[in-house]
Amino acid sequence: MRSSGESTLMEPEALQCALFGVRFPARPEALTAAATNNGAAGWVTRALAALPERPYEGPNQVCMALCGRHAGMDPGL
Repeated sequence: MRSSGESTLMEPEALQCALFGVRFPARPEALTAAATNNGAAGWVTRALAALPERPYEGPNQVCMALCGRHAGMDPGL
């Protein structure tokens, strides 16, 4: 998810690269650490750090939480 003149959509490729090597389930702290270690852009690490504190079962749950899909529903669904 980008802002300030950048695209407002999460780029799946950027997220996939950022999460390379993550062992799921993982919490936002681990996701953010992996993104930093993988050289992800600042907007990616900030978005991951801002996720609600809970375990995420896989990249699809992370993407759904970041993209705000299924608003009002548990992103794990």
